[in-house]
This record gives sequence, C-alpha cells and structure tokens, in this order.
Amino acid sequence: WSVVLYAKSIPEALPVWIYGLAMILEYFSMVFVRSAMSAHFFPRISLLYFLAYHLYFYSVPYGFFDVALIPLFMFLMHAMLYTILAFEVSSSSSGVISVETPREVYNKLSWPEWSAQLPSEWTMFLPLNARHIPLHDRVTDEVNGITQRNDVAPAVET
Repeated sequence: WSVVLYAKSIPEALPVWIYGLAMILEYFSMVFVRSAMSAHFFPRISLLYFLAYHLYFYSVPYGFFDVALIPLFMFLMHAMLYTILAFEVSSSSSGVISVETPREVYNKLSWPEWSAQLPSEWTMFLPLNARHIPLHDRVTDEVNGITQRNDVAPAVET
C-alpha cells in the first residue's frame, strides 16, 4: 500500500514510520481503551491527527514530511495521555471498569456463541456496538426460549 498511498518523492523510511505509528495506536487501543468515552474519543482524535498530517503531505509537493512526523507523534502521545488521564482513570475509580468487566463496550455478535467461551481472536476487529454488563447482574426476560412477564404467571408450552 505504500506505493499507492505514498507514490511521490518522499524520505525512504516514511511509510515505515507511519505504519509504526498506526501499530502503536492499535496496541494502545487494545490495551488501554476500555471505557465508552475513550472508545468514542480516541479513534476520532487520532484519525483527525492523521488526516491533518496527510493533508499537509498531499498539499505540499516537496515538504518536510519526516520532520512533520515529530508533531504528529507528539499530538498522538497527547491523545494517548489525555485518554488515560481523563477517561480511563475516572472509569476505573468509579468501578465502571473492574476485574469483572474489563471493558465497558464490547462487540455484539450477530450469531450465537457460548457466553463462557473466550471471544474469538478476530472479533476485536468488529465495531464496538454493545455495552457489557456482568453475567450475574443480568435480568433475563426469557427462559428456555419463552418470554416471561413479571406481572403474569409463566407461560407453558403444550
């Protein structure tokens, strides 16, 4: 992809540095982005920083692309520190994130999966679209496929 994205005259190691920054952001997201607010904020601000760098990259024919990586790196470090200090620390101290619920937002799969099983390795690439409640705190409205109502006696299938 580096030939397609960075086809013009650039420093030799520029694609490696950009892909390295993307790898650091991916690992940071997997380890530290656990609350709903940080999952909402961090991808958007890092995308904004990358778009600003690439706007400079594509608008200047022979710019200081390798030097411009330094402010990009500093802005991304700022986003990482802000995410940890503003969102993750407050979520951990309030108990939203704990040993029982290591993440506030999870992937809701559209197919059945055994709930006690560890999630499949590839599910981390799905979009975050479901909140997680500990298993023992869930209120069930369905027993053996039959929807229950609190004000009516349980229905019996014949």
